[in-house]
Amino acid sequence: MSAPRAGQLYINGQWRDATGGARFDVLSPFDESVIGTAANAAADDVSAAVGAARTAFDESGWSTDVQFRKHCIEQLEEGLRKVSSELAAFATLEAGIPSSQADLIESTLEEVAYHVELMDSFDWEVELPVHTMLGMSSRRLVRQEARGVVGAITPWNAPTSMNVGKTVPALAAGNTVVLKPAPDTPLEAVIVAEAVAKYTDIPPGVFNLITTNDNEVGGDGLTGDPRVSMFHFTGSTAVGQRIASRAAVGFRKVVLELGGKSANLILDDADLDTALPYSVGMCMYNSGQGCLLPTRMVVHAARYDEVVERATAICEALPWGDPNDPSTVVGPIIRRGQVERIAGLVDRARSAGATVVTGGNAAHPDFAKGYWYQPTVVAGAAVDSEIAQTEVFGPVLTILRYDGDDDEAIRIANSTRYGLGGFVQTTDPDRGRRIANAIRSGGVAIGPSFWVAPDTPFGGYGASGLGRERGVEGFREFLQAKAISSPA
Repeated sequence: MSAPRAGQLYINGQWRDATGGARFDVLSPFDESVIGTAANAAADDVSAAVGAARTAFDESGWSTDVQFRKHCIEQLEEGLRKVSSELAAFATLEAGIPSSQADLIESTLEEVAYHVELMDSFDWEVELPVHTMLGMSSRRLVRQEARGVVGAITPWNAPTSMNVGKTVPALAAGNTVVLKPAPDTPLEAVIVAEAVAKYTDIPPGVFNLITTNDNEVGGDGLTGDPRVSMFHFTGSTAVGQRIASRAAVGFRKVVLELGGKSANLILDDADLDTALPYSVGMCMYNSGQGCLLPTRMVVHAARYDEVVERATAICEALPWGDPNDPSTVVGPIIRRGQVERIAGLVDRARSAGATVVTGGNAAHPDFAKGYWYQPTVVAGAAVDSEIAQTEVFGPVLTILRYDGDDDEAIRIANSTRYGLGGFVQTTDPDRGRRIANAIRSGGVAIGPSFWVAPDTPFGGYGASGLGRERGVEGFREFLQAKAISSPA
């Protein structure tokens, strides 16, 4: 697999070197080898990308020509389909996503197709009935208009999904885009830019890509530029707070999809044969590196001992190791610093009195290099402990016990500052629905199900973020309403 275009930025429809030709190496989390190089943008490069996007928005017909935009998004869908195998391969190479899970490009293409259809069905202008006020009878319409330049800042744990998932709806709504991927995973974004350049008629300046391993240059440079109208960010809560505070200067729009500590309630009537393989599998998906994953299992006392025993057995049976092996379920961790963070959380939980039932090792027996953390089960932690309240972002399942009724389970589910997802395991659908309604999160799965889809809004409550992505609700975030009246 050849690397994508080495070490260049895509600005104003042209590939160009970063200022001074600066580049940085991209490492494989599996074996620490160099798998490619990316351009290391300077402040001048960020400013040039924003300037190109601002000019394209202000001086071209991109924001008003829906049919042309639809044509370009259709081209992009076909272009991404042509490079889908590359995108899947680099998801494994640069992000360490197991190859068995790296085929999410198909769901990404479904999201592109969804927005193509939405552009036809969406009510860009809505006429309202005649209304009389101040002695005047007026016809009125509400028009949806693009916001301007969108700064799309994406994470490393699902690069293609996030790069495309932010870029496509922003473009479909009529905005121009500056995409800044995470320093750990710039190469998939370069492949997306190559598809834009090679397969579409998207005009110069409408889509721009900057890569850098300096977040102060990239993130702060982008958020500090008043020509950017909106920021769409997925990542940590701390960084999201910083982006929101900087966007407040000028009252720029923000959509923030941040951290999570999703509770998974195992009720006393749960079918464990179904619930536990699903629950452990979801927790360990992408090596536990997902904000939505059900990492906090809340178990009724009547089932607690059995759940701990069976969940541990499932966890110990999970194949972990080489992400290129199609049987692997848990692969490497993105970087050494993240391994150290995971290990610190687990070690402190043990010191605080919790039991590390299995795992807890920051090494792999078969690989001398790479960044590893063994699939781990922590039991017996207090509900308000660090391990039960903090997003670990690694292959660690924390099992909590409760003795009371459903209200206590709901209270524990809602006891963190996060509110991204929730999960309920019960054989009583009505009971599951009552609990789902009471969980304070942006989505809830009852039983072995999953709500995430192109047409379903996704986002969180509380420290899990602001706004929504996906679905009509997510599309509207990229638009602003204008009311226009005329004499009736």
